[in-house]
Amino acid sequence: MWQQWIVAAVVAFASAYAIWYLMPASWRKKLARVQPALGESPGCSACSSCGSCSTPGQGSAKDTASSDARQAIWLKPSE
Repeated sequence: MWQQWIVAAVVAFASAYAIWYLMPASWRKKLARVQPALGESPGCSACSSCGSCSTPGQGSAKDTASSDARQAIWLKPSE
């Protein structure tokens, strides 16, 4: 019986996370008024701290400096 309760709890938490992840940003902003942590966008939460997610059309200073040196590597699949 206890295994069913554990499975039900895991499914409930997974369902709540899926709903929160797919929730429109405007709803998350409204939830941020109640609890600031609920207003954060889903993900690793590192976008505000590392700066790797810059605004569209602009690369971060690190990306623009090394973008000229980057080249795609294409490997031929083995047969």
